[in-house]
Amino acid sequence: MSKLFAPIAATLCSLTLLACIVACKGKNEPDPHAIIAPARCLPRIVRTLPHDTAAFTQGLVFNGETLYESTGLRHQSSIRILDTNGLLLALRPMSGAVFAEGCAVCAGNLYQLTWQERQCFVYTLPGLTCIDTLSYAGEGWGLTANGTQLIMSNGSDTLYIRDRRFSLIGRLPVTCGGKPLGRLNELEFARGCVYANVWFSDYLFEIDPQRGIVKRIIDCADLVAREAPSSEDHVFNGIAYHTESGLFYLTGKRWKTLFVVEIPAP
Repeated sequence: MSKLFAPIAATLCSLTLLACIVACKGKNEPDPHAIIAPARCLPRIVRTLPHDTAAFTQGLVFNGETLYESTGLRHQSSIRILDTNGLLLALRPMSGAVFAEGCAVCAGNLYQLTWQERQCFVYTLPGLTCIDTLSYAGEGWGLTANGTQLIMSNGSDTLYIRDRRFSLIGRLPVTCGGKPLGRLNELEFARGCVYANVWFSDYLFEIDPQRGIVKRIIDCADLVAREAPSSEDHVFNGIAYHTESGLFYLTGKRWKTLFVVEIPAP
C-alpha cells in the first residue's frame, strides 16, 4: 500500500470498526461474566542451588533471610532451616509417625500442617520451639498466609481461609478457564496473589485471592526437565518468595536442585 493511501485506509478501518461497535451495542455487548483463558508465562532461571535429596518437600517459606522447609513422609518428617544459598542450618525432626505437610509464617510464628493427623503445629521464630497444637477437619496439604490470615489447601479445588487459631472463616473455590482446579497443593502468597502447585503438574498457578480465578499459568516444565526426577512421586512442590530480591525459590520432593527464578510481575 502506498503512503498516499495509507491514511485513507486507516480512516476507513477506524470508521468500519466504529460502525461495528455501534451496530453491536445492546445486542452483543461483552459479557462481564465471560470466561477468559489465563495468560501464560515462563520463569527465568537466575541461579541454581543444591537441595537435599532426602527432603520430601511439602512446604517452603521465607521469614526475612531465613528459609524454612517442611518435609514429609512418616518417620522422616521435619522442619528445616536453610539460608538463602540453600545451606541446611538446622533440622527439627517430627515425633512418631507424623506426616508433615505445608508451612507458613503468620504473626511472627511458623505454622506447620500435617496430612491426616488433623494437627497444625505452631512454632516460635527463629528458635522453632513448639508452643501450640491446633486442630482442623480433613486433610492438610498446602499452607500460606496473607499477613493476617492463613490460607490452606487440602487437595481439592478449594482454598480455606483460617484465623490464627485455625478457625475456618471462609472458603474460596478456584477455577482455571472456568473449570474447577483440583489437587491444589503447596501455596505461597506473594505480590497480592496466591501461587499454587497442583499435584502432578509442572505448572504454577497464579490465583486472584478475591475471586479464586487463575490469572496466569507459569510453565515450569523446563525446570522439571532440568531436574529429571528419579521417581514419578518426586513432583514439583515448593514455592517461596524472597521479598527483598523479588525472586521465587522453587523445588520439588527429593529434588537435587533449588531453582531461584524471576517470574514477570502480574
